[in-house]
Amino acid sequence: MYLERAEKFKKNAQFNFENGDYDLAMFHIEQACQLMINAKLLDMKGYFERTHSLRRLLSEVMDIEGVEEFLNKYKVVLRNLERSYITSRYYFEEFFKEEVEEAFEALEELKKILWRNIS
Repeated sequence: MYLERAEKFKKNAQFNFENGDYDLAMFHIEQACQLMINAKLLDMKGYFERTHSLRRLLSEVMDIEGVEEFLNKYKVVLRNLERSYITSRYYFEEFFKEEVEEAFEALEELKKILWRNIS
């Protein structure tokens, strides 16, 4: 269920991106990442921490091969994604096309790391 919902958020992000709504695209990518990580935590542990920090959630799955490298490679992208969640609720923040493109790249890489056996 969570993975299906993550895919829907990704599709929303793509729609927003194509229409130049980069702030909404970032928010939807953040939601997709969060759901993907939460799904993995449910699969592994049966629960997930109630937080919107992608970095904190990922720290819970550090024993998965590639997660630590992912955190190091995408630390700025992850911070931007976390900011997109906060700003979507409390104030507006502008994101640029390149930032959203990097976030899409991170989302795809995260899926490959967490869900290697699902296409």
